[in-house]
Amino acid sequence: MSDSKFAFQPVKILEMLSKLEARSELERSGKIDISHENSMLAVTGDTGKFLSILISAMKCNRILEIGTSVGYSTLWMALALVQNQELLNSPNRNIITIENNSSKIKRAVKNFEEAGVRELIEMVEGNALNILTQLSTKNNTEIYTGNNLFDFVFLDADKEGLVSYFDLVLPLVRKGGVIVTDNILSPKDYRSSMIDYVNHVRSKQDIQSVTVPIGYGEEVSLKIK
Repeated sequence: MSDSKFAFQPVKILEMLSKLEARSELERSGKIDISHENSMLAVTGDTGKFLSILISAMKCNRILEIGTSVGYSTLWMALALVQNQELLNSPNRNIITIENNSSKIKRAVKNFEEAGVRELIEMVEGNALNILTQLSTKNNTEIYTGNNLFDFVFLDADKEGLVSYFDLVLPLVRKGGVIVTDNILSPKDYRSSMIDYVNHVRSKQDIQSVTVPIGYGEEVSLKIK
């Protein structure tokens, strides 16, 4: 990884985010006829900014994302890493993002390359539950412990698996780290799963959690122990 402060350009990331926002808006408005499988299903622009602000304020180094889609939320998180001058030369500065849809992975990688942040992002293809299980079993290795625990996790995958994802990532998050989960308030089709998820998260003694009514609703969960 390059340690040059000029290796990454925020303007390139913002240009790509603008392109993806325009595409997402067309999909949401129904002006583009596209299957659910191929649609972006992106977070809102406000949610992206919210994630970026949190990551910047926390001075995060290592980020884990479950559910890449075409990389819109990933780019917002990458922007925070790029803009934080204190992290420019950190050897641990990176994002690991997991996606199961191969066509979306190709689109995401292309977007990362055009935004100039490909080397900041480790793209992992496969079933999130299997991959997280593998990461959890490696929790006693030097790769996923100590200074290499995750500072920030973003969960935006299948809603039925959220409880399992949360339980698997929690040991991989440092004390003071944050897990943010999308779609807490909408769409309504997800409400039952999201209520179960929120109740589960808030039952944990080592977690402080609150729903933030931005975008589709974000559950922000702080690991305090």
